[in-house]
Order: sequence, then C-alpha cells, then structure tokens
Amino acid sequence: MDNINFKFRILKRLLRIITIFYFIWIIFSGDIGQGHVYMIWNVILAWVPLEIVSLISYINLKFESKGRVKIATIFLGIMWLLFYPNSTYIITDFIHLSSNEYHIINPNYFAYSNESRFIFNDNINIWFDFVNIGIGVWIGYVVGFISLYIIQHSLIKKYNSIITWISVSIVHLLTGFAIYIGRFNRWNSWDIIFHPTNIITIIQSSTNLKALKFTLLFGIFSFILYIINFVLMEIGKLSGTLKN
Repeated sequence: MDNINFKFRILKRLLRIITIFYFIWIIFSGDIGQGHVYMIWNVILAWVPLEIVSLISYINLKFESKGRVKIATIFLGIMWLLFYPNSTYIITDFIHLSSNEYHIINPNYFAYSNESRFIFNDNINIWFDFVNIGIGVWIGYVVGFISLYIIQHSLIKKYNSIITWISVSIVHLLTGFAIYIGRFNRWNSWDIIFHPTNIITIIQSSTNLKALKFTLLFGIFSFILYIINFVLMEIGKLSGTLKN
C-alpha cells in the first residue's frame, strides 16, 4: 500500500507540472485560434476532487480524534461529490469547437471528377483550438478519475466490491444529472454554497423526460469511461506485481 501511495504522489506531482505548463500555454497562445482561457478555470474545478481526496487522506493520517476526523471526512466527502462532476463535465467543452469548420468543400472538386467533394481544413489555427481543448479535457478527466479510484479502493476496505461498484454507478448517474443542470441551467458546484436555495428550483425545473434521458446518457458514458480506466489501472498494478 505504501508503494501504491508513493506512485500516486509521483503521478499527482507530474500532473501538477503538466497542468501548470498547460495554463502557461493557454495564456500565451491566446492569439492563436480562438483562445480558451476559460479552460484554465474548468481544469482548476476538475482538480478540486483530487485535492479533497488528498486532504481526507492527510487528515486521517495526522489526527487521532476519530469523532472530529469522521465529521471532517463526511463534510469533505460531500464537497467531493459536488465537485466531482466537473471532471466529466469538462468533456462537453468540445462543443466550443462547433464553430470551426474542420470539414470543408474541396475547391478543386467538380461534378464527375475523381476529386473528393469534402476535405479536411488545413487551417492550423482551428487545430490549435482542438489541441488546446483536448489537453485540458484529458487533464480534467484524469485527475477526477484518480480521485474516485482512490475513494473506491478506500471503500473496498470497509465494504465488499459489490457495494462499492453500486456506489460508483450512483456517483456517475448523479454526475450525468449534474452535467445536465450545469450545461443547460448553468448551475455551478459553488452555487450550493453561495446560492443554496437555487438548487431546489433547478431540480424542480429539471424533473422531466429530457433531463432523464440526458442524465442516463452521460451517466452511462462517464461510467463506461471510468470502467475502462479502472481496468487499465488494475492491469498496471498487476503487471507491477508480476515483475516483483
């Protein structure tokens, strides 16, 4: 377990370095493509769940008062649940590429010719947009995944694997709904602190068939992504064990 914790600390530091360089790149490449400064904020929000998990681990290791530690853990767990959807929500930022024409009509095309009617746009600026958002999405999703992966393995120590997987599936269904109210109702994680009463109104207005379909779609989507990455992590651990 100590070896696993050490590897996660190294991974977290590496991701922090990558994130910092990404922020610098976004800031100084603003004149290229559309500019995506908003991705900095979205990536920061996606980092919050992993930092919360790190804080929970620190508190449980450093403090002996079980009562206070339990209260702090529950509070931080709720905060984690509120911010976790940001790591999957960030994937929807690809919609900002919709104004870019990646597929254009071939100017050399004419009827009955051998030329393709449509070709890919070679305008480098729109591909910078794709890369800028793509890297941010990757960072945001990975750090969120790691936070849930750590939580799941912590829960396995107390409960059986069936209960933990049910819990993970529920988290992703809630994530699907959070993405819906975030994208369409513009509700943010911090609104539960600054505008707590708004969530009641938003939930009432979002109780409809369209919201249910979107929740299931993105809930299943995020759950499948989690399973794929979970399996890859487990294979990595297994290969490390075999080498040892």
